[in-house]
Amino acid sequence: MIKDRMVRVKVKKYFKEQRPMCYVGKVTAFSENWVVLDAKGIMLSRLQTNGVQIDTKSNAVMIPRESIDNIRVLPDNYDLNKIQVTTEGQQLRLVVDGPRDVFLGELGEG
Repeated sequence: MIKDRMVRVKVKKYFKEQRPMCYVGKVTAFSENWVVLDAKGIMLSRLQTNGVQIDTKSNAVMIPRESIDNIRVLPDNYDLNKIQVTTEGQQLRLVVDGPRDVFLGELGEG
């Protein structure tokens, strides 16, 4: 289904103080219970000047499906080494060539 596709996975927040978290990467395995990605984590953070903290290298990440808020499919040629984030009003967005930029979260959430 989405195996071998580049995606942005937004993880659910379970309490108000929890920082919003997303993963951007390639799906290596997918089942009814979990998704495995080779991905970089992106966490919203007020302490960072650009509003986000991005992992320096990609890692294998296993995410339970009940923890996933939503999944956005990215272009297959998306480069994990050139992740860029921009603001649009109060929203932090992942810059993607071609389609509209991908929502990450609101400024001040982290």
